[in-house]
Parts: sequence; C-alpha cells; structure tokens
Amino acid sequence: MQRLFTKLFLIILTAILIAPRPALAMPEIFPFDQLKSGMTGKAYTVIDSSGKIENFDVQIVGLTSEGKGSKRLIMAKVTGDVVKRTGGIVQGMSGSPFYIDGKLVGALASTLKDMDTFTVFITPIEDMLELWKLPDPKAQVNYFRAANVQKKDDETKPADVAEENKTSADEKSAPAEKVNAFYLNGFDTNSTKFLQRELQTLNGKNLQTFQKKDDATKSVPEAEKVSAFYLNGFDTNSTKFLQRELQTLNGKNLQTSPKIIERGIELNATLEPGSPLGVAIVYGDFLLGATGTVTAVEGKKILAFGHSFMHTGNVNYFMTDAAVIGSVTGLTGNGVKLADVGRIIGRINQDRESGIAGVLGTFPAVVPVTVNVKDTTLDKQENFNVIIAYNENLIPKLSASVAYAALSKMADSLAESTVDFEFSIKTNVVDGGKFVRKNIFYNSTDVGQVAVVELMQALNLICSNAKEESNIFGVDVNISFDTERRTASIISIKPEKKNVKPGETVNLVVELQPYRKPVEKVIVPYTVPLTSSPGFLSLEIHGGGLVPVNQASSSGVITADSNQSYDDKIKKILNASRNNQLVVEVGSSGSAKTDKEIRKGIAQAKRIQERMKKDGKPFKKADSKVDTNYIIDNVMRTTLNVEKV
Repeated sequence: MQRLFTKLFLIILTAILIAPRPALAMPEIFPFDQLKSGMTGKAYTVIDSSGKIENFDVQIVGLTSEGKGSKRLIMAKVTGDVVKRTGGIVQGMSGSPFYIDGKLVGALASTLKDMDTFTVFITPIEDMLELWKLPDPKAQVNYFRAANVQKKDDETKPADVAEENKTSADEKSAPAEKVNAFYLNGFDTNSTKFLQRELQTLNGKNLQTFQKKDDATKSVPEAEKVSAFYLNGFDTNSTKFLQRELQTLNGKNLQTSPKIIERGIELNATLEPGSPLGVAIVYGDFLLGATGTVTAVEGKKILAFGHSFMHTGNVNYFMTDAAVIGSVTGLTGNGVKLADVGRIIGRINQDRESGIAGVLGTFPAVVPVTVNVKDTTLDKQENFNVIIAYNENLIPKLSASVAYAALSKMADSLAESTVDFEFSIKTNVVDGGKFVRKNIFYNSTDVGQVAVVELMQALNLICSNAKEESNIFGVDVNISFDTERRTASIISIKPEKKNVKPGETVNLVVELQPYRKPVEKVIVPYTVPLTSSPGFLSLEIHGGGLVPVNQASSSGVITADSNQSYDDKIKKILNASRNNQLVVEVGSSGSAKTDKEIRKGIAQAKRIQERMKKDGKPFKKADSKVDTNYIIDNVMRTTLNVEKV
C-alpha cells in the first residue's frame, strides 16, 4: 500500500511540473474607502447548465460597518436580465465578483432573504485578500493520506444539494403589543446568538443592526449568506444525525440534485472569476460540501464565497470544481442555484468570516473510511467508501455519521434490531498500528445511533492526545444486523462450591433467559482475590455494558480518573467489556478498608503466591469475562464464603 501512496504522489508532482497551468493575475482593486453611493458596475456568475459566465448590473446603496473588528460590507441593488431570470440573488451566487470600471470591488456574500432578494451585501476584496497572507501550518501534510482519492468510473449516484435556510433573529416578528426594535452594533452573528442566550429578554425580539458609515445609516437586518450546502448519500435519518453532531448544519435547508459531473481528481484544473466552485469535507459514496462562486484567481491561489464555509480558520478541505444545473426561484425568496460538486482540484486552506481561500493542484491530508454493512435477514451486503478531510475536531463526528448513514441506508428499519459492530482504526497510538474494538447492540427505536457511539468515543480519544498530533491512517467498519432481538436476562447464579480460599478459582453456573427462547447455562470462572479477608465475599454478575459497582459513584455515574495517562485511557477503552459478555465483579462492601486491613491483605497475598510457587502451581487469575450470544440486560448477585488461610 505504501508503494501506492508514493506512486500517487509522484504522479501528482510530475503532472504539475510538466503541465503548468496558465497563471491568472489579479486585476486592479477598487479601494473600499473610495466607494460612494450611486456607483454602478457589473457582477459575474453562472446560473445554468451552459456553464457560461454572465453578468448583471449592481448599484451601490451604501457602505456598512459595525465598528472595530467587524466585517465591512457594501450594500447594493442588483438589476438586469440574469437576476430577473433567477428571481434575484439566490443560493450559490456567493463569491460572484463585482467590478467597477474593470476594478475588482468585492464578492457578493449575502442578501435579505424572504424580504428583498434584489438587495445584496458585498464583502470588500481588500478584506478577502488578507486570507492569502494568513499562516498555513496545516499545509504540512503526509501525502500518503490522499491515496484513496481516485476516480470512480462506476459512480452514478445522485448528489444531494443543500442550501442555507437560516432564519436570523431579526427576521422574526416582534410581539404585537411591542413594536419597538432592538438595535445592535458591533455584534456579529455568533456573538448575537450568545447575547440572546445569556440575556433571555432578547429572545424573539426583532434585532437590527444600526450602520454608521456613509449614507447607509438606516437599520439593516442581518443578511442571509448565499452559498449552497450539498449532501450526497445521506438519507433522512442520517441527515438528522449529522445535523445534530455537526451544529453548523443546523437550520440548513438540505436538498437533492441529480449528479451531472464526474468525481475523482483533476490535476490541472483552471478557474476564473465567476466560475462555480465546490468545497467538501466528506467525499466519495457520501458527500458533504457546498458550492459558491470564485471571486479572484492569482496563479494557483483562489478566493471565493465572500463569507465562511464553516468558519473554522486554517483548514484542510477539498477544493472541487462544480457544474451548475440550473437556478430555481423560490416563492418567498428561497431561490437556489442547483449545482453539483465535482472533481477534487486543490485544497481549501482558509475558512474565515470574509471568505474561503485555497490553492489549486495541492491536496489535503485525508482519512479513508470504509464501511461494510451486511443485512443477515435479507442476505444482502454493501460496501461504502469515503475520504474525510483531515480535521481532528471533525473526524470523530463525520466517521460516526458515515457509519450510521451506511447502516441506515441498508436497513428498512433500525427499530427492534440487533447490530454486530466492529471497527479498526489504523493509528500510531497503539502497538501494532490498529485500534480494534467490537461489540453488540440492541435498541427498540434506532440501534444505529447507539452502535456508532463507541467509534466516536475511540476517535475522540485518539484525537485528544495532548502531547502530539496522533496519526489516523484509515478507519474500517464492519456491521452486520438483523431484526432478531438478541437480549437475555440473568435468572440465577450457582457457584459450584460455596467455601473457597484466596487464589482459588471457582466456576459460577449462570442461567440466562434469552428473549422468547429456552433457558441456557453459561459457565463463568472466577478467581478469588488473594487479598480477600475471611468471611462472605459479595459478587455481582452483569453484562459488559452495565456499570460495574466498583467503578460507580453514589450517583451511579462512572467517575473519570483525570490523573490517568493517555496510554492508560487508550488501554481502558480497548479492554472495556462488551455488551454480550458476562462479567464478574466484587460487589461493594459498604465500607472502605482501613490502611491496616490493606497492608494485611497485601502480606497475605505475598504468602499465598510464595506457597503456590513452591508447590509448582503459580498463581494464575482466570479471566472473569465470558462471551455469550446475547446482550445481557440485568445484574444479579451471589456470595462466596472465604475461608481463613
């Protein structure tokens, strides 16, 4: 496999060296402080499947500024045949470059959705150019992580289109008896939401921004960004799961469009201002991304959107080309430019408030994720493959979302189902390079959401290494499911002998009552601790998924050991009991041992070990975990009588 990684990198490098693209130069820019109300110019974008870049008229209304550290915007009106055909500015036009006398002014970024789609807000190009100057530490990538980015000739699945449909606070109606509006200045979208959350009296109020610059001194409601989000492969359930895990998707209007452009890699792509552009973080059988418009190109560097994609700073995202299918006019201004995310053509490295920036011909680090799903009831099986742009904050959520989506697509219903779930994470944090975990899950409503939790937890742990960044080279998930309820309850426990000695192993005969099946017996060996005091020893037998008594606080919640090392945390989750295991634990004694009792127990353990070693029978502790075919759903207790030694 390493040869494949190296070969791919050499192909990419050679193609770039022997086939250089013609470099585009930045046009002259029109400074923000020289703009005046009434100035007119042209904006450029693609609105239909012809791929032709068309223009429409733009007239400046005024300049807006919300104070120090805030984003500057240019408020304008749009006219012309192009915007008449689209019904105004629609989703997917963000980034469309606006020129006055051939000088680049900025990028269309947002509009007054549901109010006036012919009024637009433009991000000044001066603010966007700052993105090219920002540090890019994530450019230092391992190219072999991109090995699975290969064209799929047989890929014919439709892509899902998603457009933003976020309703800002100021678009809400104020209560009828209160007609005053609250004015904010200096607060951006995120800080306004924070303020509303902390100051409950502002919830539901009509919040407007008071502009202070030039002649745009009237209040202007917060504008709606006009980029379009895309999902591909996610069904309704997995889309909801993804939205819940990825909060930035909440409130977005997710739509579907037919696939019209091939996937894969394009090494020598060219772009020009006004061209459609895609950005993605999941690519393959499932896709999550957005489309917008290119604002500026200089050599291999691009600027686009005029606003953020997910507002995550320095990033490793896929830059793709895109093809426009057509534009749809919404009845209430919810228009969208339907487009399809296409081939990977570069890397998006900045995702900021003023726009996105990237570099053509370079590629992000990726995590390949493979999910194999088998429906044992219907005897069908499917394999799903994606690559996820390397981002430690997103890898756990996106990998779990992909696994859940694959299971959800294969199952007619995830209710009343049992799932065998196994994953293998290729990483440098464990010996042997693989973090392997398997378990069985049952749920009466949606077993998929339960089954993927451990995968998310494991990836979160791997990505939380405080000493250094942990490498994740791939994730393989194997899932099999059926509609049979494979649960069982413990109905009795009978030790083969009641009187035992410290260090002795005794078999516990456990009777299980499977759901609507005959009773079964399971033998669980248990080794009496060497430190056990004479008298009754309380034991608890439970399923591996239940909270062990000696790990629970008084509230019943497992308390995390903050002093545990990273390696110990990894070992703990690797060795954690499984839901289908019978596990024996020493029960709570009701009172903690004194120091004297602890020292006495340790001395006793040493004497017994020395005696057993002398007799040629060294102490060996039995593994008090036994696999069953069922998810154990209860706890039962028994006692042993420990004799004096």
